[in-house]
Amino acid sequence: MLLALALWLTCLGAWRPAHAEPLPAMQRLPVVAPEPHIFKGFVQENLQWLQRPGIVDAQGHYPVANAIPAGEYAPQSFARELFERADLTAFPSAFLPAMSSGRTTFPAIGIRYQAEEPHLLFIEDKPLGQAQVSLTIFQMASLDWDGNGTRDWLFGCRILLYKQNVDLGSFLLVLNPQPTGPLDVRLLRVTYWPSNDTSKYINYFGTAARDYLFTVMRDRLPAIYPGWTPPARAEDLPWRDAPGMEGVGYVEHVNEGKK
Repeated sequence: MLLALALWLTCLGAWRPAHAEPLPAMQRLPVVAPEPHIFKGFVQENLQWLQRPGIVDAQGHYPVANAIPAGEYAPQSFARELFERADLTAFPSAFLPAMSSGRTTFPAIGIRYQAEEPHLLFIEDKPLGQAQVSLTIFQMASLDWDGNGTRDWLFGCRILLYKQNVDLGSFLLVLNPQPTGPLDVRLLRVTYWPSNDTSKYINYFGTAARDYLFTVMRDRLPAIYPGWTPPARAEDLPWRDAPGMEGVGYVEHVNEGKK
């Protein structure tokens, strides 16, 4: 059940104009991962997906560093920065019903900060007096996702709706983070396991992830947040395409046990 977790900084270099072509994989800022072996396995299992935005080259290679260089933006706790500054209006969060005007971050909607280490965040809501919704978020790497010379943050996220029997994995991208202000979060992918057999699962990428989460929110969240009316269409959910995934949505059925 921990497959999602196991799979799972502004650069001060030269300025690049917005229309510039993305840098090739091996010319991008080196990837810095809290758990390099986990990120390496993640790359090996997701080569085709990561080649689309140019994170890795045709052979699956990418530049690596042990630490973010001095002078680059690197918060003491990536998890805490995400908790305090994630813009919930930018992506379809399971906490959408708790949002209102002026309440667009986890602290603003009354969520308590819980983290045991700088790269791991636990977020939980109790709208009916007991735990109903939780996110477990693990920072996988800081990397230049869009090839613009600025370091982005990649997180793995496990989504649980306890009373609704929903257990999902997902990946979140914080794009071009700055030391202050809201963090621009993009949803990259959602993974659903139809059964207890973790070798069989479905990946929803890009807008297909948005559309799938819409069905979950429409069918499951009203029971958790009474009185909340879900959006009428998937297109009405908070959404911004990730670089390399503009207008792209597709579904992948995986059976790791199939020979």
